[in-house]
Amino acid sequence: MDVGYAAPLQRAWARSRGMLLKGASLETWLVLGFTAWLARLWDNAGLGGSWDRDLVSIKDRDWRVSSLDELRHLELFGHELGGLGLGILAGLGVFALLLAVLLTWLSSRGEFCFLDNVVHRRARVGEPWRRFAKQGDSLFLWRLAFQIVAGALALALILPGVLLVIGAIATESLRGLGIAGAIGLAMLGVVLGLAAALVSFWTDQFVVPVMYRDGTGVLAAWRRTLPLVREHVDQAVLFALFCLLLSMVVGVAIGALGLATCCIGWLVLAIPYLGTVILLPVYVTARALGPEFLAQYGAEWRLWPSDDSPPSGEPASSPE
Repeated sequence: MDVGYAAPLQRAWARSRGMLLKGASLETWLVLGFTAWLARLWDNAGLGGSWDRDLVSIKDRDWRVSSLDELRHLELFGHELGGLGLGILAGLGVFALLLAVLLTWLSSRGEFCFLDNVVHRRARVGEPWRRFAKQGDSLFLWRLAFQIVAGALALALILPGVLLVIGAIATESLRGLGIAGAIGLAMLGVVLGLAAALVSFWTDQFVVPVMYRDGTGVLAAWRRTLPLVREHVDQAVLFALFCLLLSMVVGVAIGALGLATCCIGWLVLAIPYLGTVILLPVYVTARALGPEFLAQYGAEWRLWPSDDSPPSGEPASSPE
């Protein structure tokens, strides 16, 4: 089967151009950009204790005592500050973890809102958010489990590698064996990292469109998609490399823009949501590229019909 890479890109760009660059309203850009921003949160991703009371007790403490008492109080003060610092770090860690989980959930739900808008050439938030709640939650659980497994594997490789390096430094007789073991673990980590990156990429580009089309969860969509990926694994890997090349080209263009504007362009694009709206044609093209590539394998993989002009009488943009 002849599979192209430039042709799907051309069709995806034509869809993006037709949606955004041919009389689209500002409302369309803002609403569609919001769903794209939600979907991109995946790429970006409990403070307890009575600390106020502890701080007050430390602040109001009477330090005007004898020298020995001062030393004891200073030691106590250091312990209190140390415990407070550890508590703050632990609280910030828990907060960061909860924030990452929240962003993953929002991104998973937003993924289907953005895809639905690209499919139907419109800009809505509320209606697809509710309609694809089950698919979005399924994708969220998959991503959460994927992160946990990937993190556990990373720790399982990093910790033995660090111990091997320390052993090689401390014990001269085992230096060669320790270095060789650390290098082997590093190479295994690179292989597993590439495999994880491919699984994540194929989930976004192939599995999510199948979930959208069939109304299924992520596991059912993977069961349907995996045989196709296995049969055409070379083409699936080349498509990932093709997308990586495109992202590098876009990155170079953004870098040139930042240099040409004395970094002002970078600062503007770094503003959350606004940068997504400005680069919306790029994100719409990227979202349409996976379904366009997948459609080359037959009508059963096609997400939209060949003649998919906007439905008559349907508004071009509506938040609900």
